[in-house]
Amino acid sequence: MLILEDTRQQENKHKKKHEYFRSVGVYWNRTALYCGDYTLPSNQSVCVDTKKDIAELIGDIQVKKMPKKEIHKTVFDICEMQGISFDLAEQIYHAICDDDEKRFAEKEIDLTCFQNHIAERTTSDFQALYVKRHGFFHRGLKRAQNSSIQLYILVDNIDGVTCIDDLFRWHNPRLDIWINSREITGFWKNGRPRYKKVKKYPYAATGEWLAKSCLTMQQKYGVKFLFCKPEESGPKILELLGVM
Repeated sequence: MLILEDTRQQENKHKKKHEYFRSVGVYWNRTALYCGDYTLPSNQSVCVDTKKDIAELIGDIQVKKMPKKEIHKTVFDICEMQGISFDLAEQIYHAICDDDEKRFAEKEIDLTCFQNHIAERTTSDFQALYVKRHGFFHRGLKRAQNSSIQLYILVDNIDGVTCIDDLFRWHNPRLDIWINSREITGFWKNGRPRYKKVKKYPYAATGEWLAKSCLTMQQKYGVKFLFCKPEESGPKILELLGVM
């Protein structure tokens, strides 16, 4: 049996999955997938996107977005160099940055560029700006939604989280990291100043926030969030793909 693995999966960091695949006679080819990390070569209507832990999931959701002002400048700089009109540059900018809940922004960018005879390389530059604005994770959700792909987000963890309901009770360990502030609260016996302790990441995501975010995305995009232990990831991937 053959499955496909996305080339963005780092080869040496998925040994447990690969060992399990081999043990049950499943092999994999690495290729650039449209969305997710694993799918079948003959039927890509189901894809599985894997996360190594809950922290990676949070990072994907809280991705730092390129500011609209920077994207606006970059789009107009590209258009000026390529001789593209001001009006068309404005249209492309809005295709990149406007809310895409009810539209397929990638397709809109491609179609606008194709209809106006914009070079493929320049079109790719505009698509890259879309990713910088919205993030790879968001792009994957939208690709799955607009292509009728059932996307599963499978999150490995050793925190005992098995479902979204468990996330409501999950405690982010980053909230327990304390550091010295600059505020002096007194002095030690040796004369050295004693500093007030403060949280290093006071605004780190809470379990409740993350759970609500996952529920919102499930409703909005049709994606499904699943959680398991790292050693359960391999069997779960094959189960979701209908291999086992």
